[in-house]
Amino acid sequence: MKIGWALCIVAAATASLSFATLGAPQADATGPGIDPITGNLPTFAQMFYFSPVINGIIACLSIFAVLLFIFFLMTISTTSMAPPSFVDAVTKMVISREYEDATRFCRNHSHVFAATIIQRCVENAAKPHSLIMNMIDVEGRRKADLVWNRISYLADLSNVAPMLGLLGTVMGMLKAFFSLEGETGTINSMALSGSIGEAMTTTLAGLALAILALIFYAIIKSRVTHSLATVEQLVHSIADHIKREGNGGGGAR
Repeated sequence: MKIGWALCIVAAATASLSFATLGAPQADATGPGIDPITGNLPTFAQMFYFSPVINGIIACLSIFAVLLFIFFLMTISTTSMAPPSFVDAVTKMVISREYEDATRFCRNHSHVFAATIIQRCVENAAKPHSLIMNMIDVEGRRKADLVWNRISYLADLSNVAPMLGLLGTVMGMLKAFFSLEGETGTINSMALSGSIGEAMTTTLAGLALAILALIFYAIIKSRVTHSLATVEQLVHSIADHIKREGNGGGGAR
């Protein structure tokens, strides 16, 4: 987990330095406009320089969102939250009523999502089944909240991105207003178009990042929901084994 966050931070910092030192030609004070010969709109690279600071921040956050998405895809799944080999080993210990070994095994695999939940079950194997199920519910909710809080960063990005775009919009409109020459009654059309372009491109970039982050969040949210439901079934299955073994005359060692 720490490695994943470190990778995200390093990538975002590297992207920031890249945008700060990019050797592409800088736009002039009025910014790029429609090509007078071909009539084509500015390219994305040209529009980026309408507001390089705000757009650079949004670009870095976009990279961060992609890295988060990839990281969550790699770390959030049924096989990672409850590996089959881990579940099979614990199940065999429970069936054999080797509760102390099962507890030790879960403690040694505390990095596994289901480990601490199952550990609570086997540690209290001698207690009533209803109490064990309540422990599963409490511990499961605690662990699930950690996962939901982790993926909420994608949702936070979808909220921050439009605000950054709005900030760039306000800055661009302020420049547009100050480009008006009140004394002579004339308007510097180039400066005005550049300022309005800055306002619109930051809004576009912010909305694009928000949509991207929301799509990523929806995919990961669905993945988390499915994984948690499957892990819950596996843990309940182990709890049922404990109940059956207890009713069969076995008890905790």
